[in-house]
Amino acid sequence: MHSADAQAAGGYRSGHGATMNATVAAADATATVSAATAAATLDEALEHVIVVADVDDASLARVVHRATARGEFARLVRGIYIPAAVIGDFKPWERELLRVTAAATRGRVRQPLCGLSAARVWGVPILEDEYLPIVDALGWHDRATRQVSDVRYWATAHDRYRVVERRGVAATDLSRTLVELSVRSSFARAVAAIDWAVRVRRLPGTPATTREEIRATAAELGIGRGRARLERALAFSDGRAESPGESWMRVLIHQLGFEAPDLQYEYRLPDGRRFRSDFRWPSIQLAGEFDGSLKYKAGEVRGVRTPEQVVIEEKDREDAIRAAGDGMLRAVTDDLRDPRRLRHKLEAAGVPRRSRRVRRG
Repeated sequence: MHSADAQAAGGYRSGHGATMNATVAAADATATVSAATAAATLDEALEHVIVVADVDDASLARVVHRATARGEFARLVRGIYIPAAVIGDFKPWERELLRVTAAATRGRVRQPLCGLSAARVWGVPILEDEYLPIVDALGWHDRATRQVSDVRYWATAHDRYRVVERRGVAATDLSRTLVELSVRSSFARAVAAIDWAVRVRRLPGTPATTREEIRATAAELGIGRGRARLERALAFSDGRAESPGESWMRVLIHQLGFEAPDLQYEYRLPDGRRFRSDFRWPSIQLAGEFDGSLKYKAGEVRGVRTPEQVVIEEKDREDAIRAAGDGMLRAVTDDLRDPRRLRHKLEAAGVPRRSRRVRRG
């Protein structure tokens, strides 16, 4: 940061409200480029968040704008910035979680988070996320939804109903979050979110709810608009799905008019080992697998296994499936983004179409 900018930056406040002197403010130019800060976790990143203290100070605004234009700062929400190097290695979803957390804990938003922003706090998977720099929060009344700069306040008569604290952030609880996310989302996004929340096999401590609780919450909120969409997603949801990609593929199989597969079918090897396929069509003895790159890269998904071990397990699983006399169909993310590709694969594999009732009279 230029020396004049560093002196003007004495008007910044750090995430904890302490006034920053010129020396600390200048760290965005050199010190924050270190690998240590680039690998910061969410909590560590919050320590570097800078809040503009005096919005009436024109020189301070110019300092922030110049530093942001040079790429030294990243804007999270209005009035809240962070040295760009701190989040250099963050994935897009990690940046969005940081954005909503900073907004909620650094004074930008004083109402509970809801909808998509609350979903980020809960860790709900978001299909085809647009990563829009908007924070969703509950409004103070039910007259109209309005957007103020980068915060969208949703009309509600229940701004304190089912509100909890999650990771230091006031947000709607999981069931209300899923209700409000689903009524504003595509069918696939809603199904993937609900599948995740009602999942049968889950890591200990993972947030969870039930379809019954989601329905009860919708009724208590008096949800009208979007209620049919929510009910369709609830009826279609299946807690056996083990990834958002599997949920998405299952939705597309349905929308393309193909026969619904069984989920998580178990195969057994002669040596006693067991493997499960994501899908299986028993009518044609065909197994189906969704191969997302995430399971080869993300430690949270792989657990303690290396990518090489995951690949070996995939090979063993396919061998077990073929040894049982079943064929194999594999789909990747690009097949889901272009449903025509998935349709061609399903047709080529001989997956039958759903039978349709013939109308009489």
